[in-house]
Amino acid sequence: MKTKISALQLYLMLFLSRVIVSITINVQTVGGSNLIESIFSSLGLFLYLTVFSLPLFVLHKSHPEASLLQIAEKHCGRGVSVPMSAIYALYFIVMNIFSLSRFSIVLVVLGIALYGAIRGIETISRASVCIFTLFMLGMGMIFLAVSPNVTPHYLMPLFYDGIDQTVQGFLVFTARCSSLTEFAVLMPFLTNTDTKSGKSHRVLGFVVWNGGITVFLGVLLFFIVSCLGEYAALQVFPAYTLASIAEIAGIQRLDALFIAVCMAPIPTRPRAWLTALIAALTAVLSLWLTDSAARVGAVFRTAYLLPCSVLTGAMLPSLLWFFDCIKKKRRRAA
Repeated sequence: MKTKISALQLYLMLFLSRVIVSITINVQTVGGSNLIESIFSSLGLFLYLTVFSLPLFVLHKSHPEASLLQIAEKHCGRGVSVPMSAIYALYFIVMNIFSLSRFSIVLVVLGIALYGAIRGIETISRASVCIFTLFMLGMGMIFLAVSPNVTPHYLMPLFYDGIDQTVQGFLVFTARCSSLTEFAVLMPFLTNTDTKSGKSHRVLGFVVWNGGITVFLGVLLFFIVSCLGEYAALQVFPAYTLASIAEIAGIQRLDALFIAVCMAPIPTRPRAWLTALIAALTAVLSLWLTDSAARVGAVFRTAYLLPCSVLTGAMLPSLLWFFDCIKKKRRRAA
């Protein structure tokens, strides 16, 4: 099983992971009727990811082959690394259940994800290149098809009722965004170089990925609001409604592949029985949740998901970076 991927493959995987958040957005999740204001929520997430990616880049530069858990064990011992391992494993299981519970094709998605987990991360990363191409072509066709339906007067004034919706949208995006955690876990699997000259495109790729998904979400929200108007507030998934207007409804069924890519952070080189057990547990809980929208709303509240995403994506890597800096200063002083 090969476990090395390029920076391009990593960022395509992260792009598809973020797409799940984008295509399932609605007025209920962002806490207001003006979806255009969510563009500013996305800009806030852009800044959040940029700031808290810096400790990850510094750690990876100092320990290019080590995972976060190995760095934690080196600086703090197994008493810290073992609980951290459990926290990250639990977080990914919860986020995968959350993603799967939003779709009715749980078993198909689990089959794809299980195959990818057994075959290795390189299999998933290669598939992500094809999926990304199909997705961008599909969304480009949708945007072109609905562009004649753009109605400017559907656009509502910004911040008419204050910035509460923008803040709520930022919290929702942050809670549901596992990209930073995935980035932290997958960085050790990157190849040392990405070009013939030996230079790495990791930092540039991160900026392009982070900015690209922000621009994509802005364009998507513009078309949803300007084409659907108030009708968008009545839709569970306005992005899918936009696709149906474009008469390219087949693009909706790509969600199976999107979610399968989101399963990439399943531990690399796991025992087969462990992978099967995780997949079975995820499938059972996801099927149970999909039977009731009330269950999904009660279990996956922003108040529950937000601390988990911030802890695994921002706080723990920042603490490790802090301890790493202290170790370096002590070595220099000695």
